[in-house]
Amino acid sequence: MPQTDEELKTEITSLIVETSGGVVTGAQVVDESANLLEKGFSSLSFLQLIDALETRYGIYIDLEGDTRFLGRVSSIVTFLREQHVD
Repeated sequence: MPQTDEELKTEITSLIVETSGGVVTGAQVVDESANLLEKGFSSLSFLQLIDALETRYGIYIDLEGDTRFLGRVSSIVTFLREQHVD
């Protein structure tokens, strides 16, 4: 059965907290008033997040392309839906 957007948001939030090494909390992640970079998410954390998303969802994220969607959970969900992740 396909995941709801809320279930996907919960999974992605956990991945972000994990890949940040605790720098970013779950509460900070779900607060979309600022992007992850503004909240202290490092470039290494972004690379780890990309790897985690690619591994978990079987997708490819082009680092040469527009990766601004990685800054907020809602835009990551939108990207995953565009990649036909259920």
